[in-house]
Amino acid sequence: MRTNITLNIFCLLFVVLFRLPGSGSEINSEVESQIKIIFQNNKAAHLIYINKKNFMLYVYNRDLSAVVNFKIGYGLNLDKKAKLYAGDNRTPEGIYKITEILSLDSDEKTTAYKKLRDMNSIYFKAKDGHYKFGQKDADLGYNAYGPRFFRIDYPNSDDIKKYNEALSMGMIPKYKGKRLSIGAGIAIHGTCDEPSIGKLASSGCIRMHNKDICALDKYIELGMPVLITN
Repeated sequence: MRTNITLNIFCLLFVVLFRLPGSGSEINSEVESQIKIIFQNNKAAHLIYINKKNFMLYVYNRDLSAVVNFKIGYGLNLDKKAKLYAGDNRTPEGIYKITEILSLDSDEKTTAYKKLRDMNSIYFKAKDGHYKFGQKDADLGYNAYGPRFFRIDYPNSDDIKKYNEALSMGMIPKYKGKRLSIGAGIAIHGTCDEPSIGKLASSGCIRMHNKDICALDKYIELGMPVLITN
């Protein structure tokens, strides 16, 4: 009997400590409270939660269950801090919304298709800081954004407040005599550099495997909340 009780306790501890991904157990109480509040103020069916610490993106439903999860890559700055200004190679942290949805599977006559097609036609060069992961001399090349591009509303009011505080303290570096701007254009998108997923590799955006960004598409809607933490 004692053996069975010990075994049951061990199994219970195993389940508590090693829950499977996608079970909804990836969030601590603080993040769970944030997600609850976000859902109270947003009618979206789902929420994206990005955990920079473990390089993961989760999609939560309104029951606070993680329905899918995907590996990501993000800003190559080794300090892993929240984005503060243009060119710092950091990924933002905070509460955002999806403001634009671009797709190569859209009708070819639509803006959603044409804009992403044109963005992917840009050739990114290593000499400009855009290189393959672990290969600083290898151009990133074409199709940098993959088949989907979901823009978020960085900078939001919180980002602007932090930037202005840093600006007043002289913490924003200068370029050609002028302080760098706060930056923009942050998105969740695919990539032409799939080995970079799970790594610090981008200029600030959240990268995903192309097959995963297409799978994520089914949950995406304009105004959908995106929570990013570290």
